Amino acid sequence: MFFLKKRLDLFNTACLLFVGVLFSISVCAVENQKIDEIFILAEEIKSTDFNRFSELVTFLSEQSDQLSPAQVEELEYLQSYRLVYSGKRDESFVRLRRLAENSTSENLKFKSYGLMINSLVLSRKYSEVFQYFDDFHSLLGKITDEGTRSYGFVIIALVFNSINQFDLGLYYAEKLIETTKVDRYRCIGMQFKVEALHRAKRYQEFYNFYEEAINNCIAAKQPVYVGIIRSFRIEQLVEQSPQQALEALNAYFNEVEATSYKILITLYRALYSSIYLKLGQTDLALSYGLAARKNLDVSEINYAVLRLYSALHEAAKTSGDYQQALNFHEILVTKQKAFEDEKTSGLLAYNIAKANIEVKNQRIALLDKDNELLSLQKDLFEQEAKQNRLLILILAFVLAIATIFAYKGMTGRKRFKKIAEYDQLTGISNRYHFNNQAKIALDYCENNAKPVAVMLFDLDFFKTINDTHGHAAGDWALQHVVKTCRNFMRNNDVFGRIGGEEFAVVLPGCHTDKAVLLAEICRDAIAAIDSSDSGKQFPLSASFGVAGSDTSGYQLKQLLADADHAMYQAKESGRDKVAAYADYRSVV
Repeated sequence: MFFLKKRLDLFNTACLLFVGVLFSISVCAVENQKIDEIFILAEEIKSTDFNRFSELVTFLSEQSDQLSPAQVEELEYLQSYRLVYSGKRDESFVRLRRLAENSTSENLKFKSYGLMINSLVLSRKYSEVFQYFDDFHSLLGKITDEGTRSYGFVIIALVFNSINQFDLGLYYAEKLIETTKVDRYRCIGMQFKVEALHRAKRYQEFYNFYEEAINNCIAAKQPVYVGIIRSFRIEQLVEQSPQQALEALNAYFNEVEATSYKILITLYRALYSSIYLKLGQTDLALSYGLAARKNLDVSEINYAVLRLYSALHEAAKTSGDYQQALNFHEILVTKQKAFEDEKTSGLLAYNIAKANIEVKNQRIALLDKDNELLSLQKDLFEQEAKQNRLLILILAFVLAIATIFAYKGMTGRKRFKKIAEYDQLTGISNRYHFNNQAKIALDYCENNAKPVAVMLFDLDFFKTINDTHGHAAGDWALQHVVKTCRNFMRNNDVFGRIGGEEFAVVLPGCHTDKAVLLAEICRDAIAAIDSSDSGKQFPLSASFGVAGSDTSGYQLKQLLADADHAMYQAKESGRDKVAAYADYRSVV
């Protein structure tokens, strides 16, 4: 009985130990899951609820002994983000550079470079921006995570907008809007697009896009970007209708203050000052301006600061305080000069970076030529060791003659080949060369089970352009249409002129829906061509037909025929349209 009881006690003890171990494992798993969720939440809200984000980073920092090495790196990135947002950019920069150089995660390296560049732009250190920009841009091609790629487009658009390269900023903003599936990044892209249109004074496009941008950012719960977008419209209203601008400010100011974003709050107070100045209420203009000035760093320079000091100068002058007006004017002139110098230095840094890349490429080419020369010298020395001087002279003479004839033969052959294969007006493949290259591409796609699409387009009312404005205008139109469309072509796409105003593109590895999207991009780009540079004024548009291997197979003749059917459907639908053969297949 005693032994039986002892065994039962041992069994109960073992069961308790086993349950304890299971409970510990379960608790650890739950804690790890909770920490992962906190990291995800912190990443999601860092630009929408900074106070809550800061609390989460503090909590994670307190749990640092429980984090994996990868989580420790992620925490350091979030801590750096908090420092940048709080204005402690120099302190964050050291951490970010260490992460960018040493992290084992390509995504984290990329994000660290991006935040470094963001911080440098905010600090207006443009020469340093472009020290890292090339590495950042190179890493973009290796990033597969969609959210991280979207972040890359955000940084690139920010850089180009910051140095007044608004066309490039607009291009990357639209690319971000088109490609991202993340609502927050789509909102940021729309903010950059609105900014580029506003700063470039493309006001009609601004008005057409404004409401869409506001609604998207509200839906994405991005109050900072909503406030920034609204500020651009209010800036315009200050000049057009100060009373409407005041009503808009009163409606939105509380939302802006709730963001705790200092630069944005300063901008809105500066706008109040400008509006009251326009309305003749000088005391209120000074009051709001001085309140905004209290929150400024002495070295801070941006659009908001310039607007603020301009308003303070005018308000002080209007109120008769000429000494104060002079003080504000001196500050304004100093900051305006510094602001313009920064933009100039940013553009200079960008051009220097481009030039350095070109020089590096030229040096590589020169090194290749040096290697070729060394190889030739080695061959020559080997010949000298084997043969006498006379034989070398004879061989050198023969070699020189042969080289001359070979060179003439090669250049002549290349010239005739170019004449035979390329369209002399546009520089792209003629019909003969296009057919040959297209068949090679189609055979490759068929053998490797890859999709392929054919895009056929024809300029609308081209004969009218020739008849009305002359053949020189028609030639100009053809050249600029080709130049515009080539910007969107890949290196392996086959682009040819197969008729007077008819062009075809073979897109290896491209599904029909992607080809339709490319056709829409090209159609928009053609319609946007400004013909005034030709000395004439006429509209340009094109009708596109698209066919793919999924419906038309891999035979060029069939693909062109089906694309041609689709193109004429586009013309019959009113021209300046894109039609896919798949959509009209049952009718055909």
